[in-house]
Amino acid sequence: MFGSGRRYRVLTVRGIPIYVGSSWLIMAAFYTWIEYTRFSDPFGVRDPATIWGAVALSFVLFFGAIVIHESAHAVVARAFGLPVSGITLVFWGGYTETRSNAKGPLRELLVSAAGPLSTLVVAGVLWTIGHGMDLGMTRTVVRELAGLNLIFAIVNALPGFPLDGGRMLLATTWGLTGKRRTGMRVAGSVGTLVGFGFFAFAANGLAKGDTSWIFPMFLLGSTLVGAGRAMPGRIKLRDQLAQGRVADTMRPPPDSIPASTSLGDAIDRWLGPAPDRVFPVTDASRVIGTVSMAGARRMGARDRMRPVGDAMASLNQIPVLTPEDPLDDAAEWLAGREGIVLRDGVLVGAVGPADLDRWYRLRYDPTAVPARPDR
Repeated sequence: MFGSGRRYRVLTVRGIPIYVGSSWLIMAAFYTWIEYTRFSDPFGVRDPATIWGAVALSFVLFFGAIVIHESAHAVVARAFGLPVSGITLVFWGGYTETRSNAKGPLRELLVSAAGPLSTLVVAGVLWTIGHGMDLGMTRTVVRELAGLNLIFAIVNALPGFPLDGGRMLLATTWGLTGKRRTGMRVAGSVGTLVGFGFFAFAANGLAKGDTSWIFPMFLLGSTLVGAGRAMPGRIKLRDQLAQGRVADTMRPPPDSIPASTSLGDAIDRWLGPAPDRVFPVTDASRVIGTVSMAGARRMGARDRMRPVGDAMASLNQIPVLTPEDPLDDAAEWLAGREGIVLRDGVLVGAVGPADLDRWYRLRYDPTAVPARPDR
């Protein structure tokens, strides 16, 4: 999803899991090598402890700012009562899984704007701290990261989809016209122009012999132009999916595990035979969370008699839909994952990408052969 590849949970903050994608691990290693090489050469430092200290500080400030950026999206989304199922760091930054469009254009605008604004604040704080420090490697690191965050804030606020600025433009146009699809079309078109602007910037640098920014500018330009050109197809697909509801495509409800069940029993009866699945956890027939093999093992390793409720994750951590949700919104919220369907807190079904694909093929491709429902 979104270029994360396989991802790994590293911690949970206020019920929001934070993951690192496999692509982030490569980026982190590359960043560490670049910084070590940089601090070992121009500064003439020979003490490994001093070099690694500077690298560690740079690493924490660089990636910490990304976590703050994504957390700002999550905090504002939660403030509006929107679900947040996680934050994932990937090679190009990160993304926050939330239904920012679920409560109208103003909320989507504010959730999107929270990221660039937080990065701008981080830049200001780092610049202030660095300005008051004595000359030296630490001051250099702090001030360089202040400048880098300022650049990130400005770039991320540009009106090009999928940057936050593109989402802000989408929400603004949606609010003015009353049509989200118009906002998507405008954001895609403007994003394409911004992408070509990055190409022009990279070409100008190449002509002048300055190659330092060519790769990131070309990467950004390719991302924006690609997203812009794909937008008409995305709008058409959403229009088609909007004709259906989750009730039209959901599967029967999956097995659920009572919250009072012991972890040992849950592992033996449900999780062990299906270690890759996430099971709903119920209390008096109402779904109150989910449990996975990893969570059960982590808690059950200390005491297999503890109840499943002690190891469950909140409902915010997986897509939760209702039977009445339109399929275009469902597809955006699922984002390649499996979700559960609740009606008044009661589990009534499950839905995933394969179910949406089956519904789409049967409706819009008369030659399609119905796929066997997932078990």
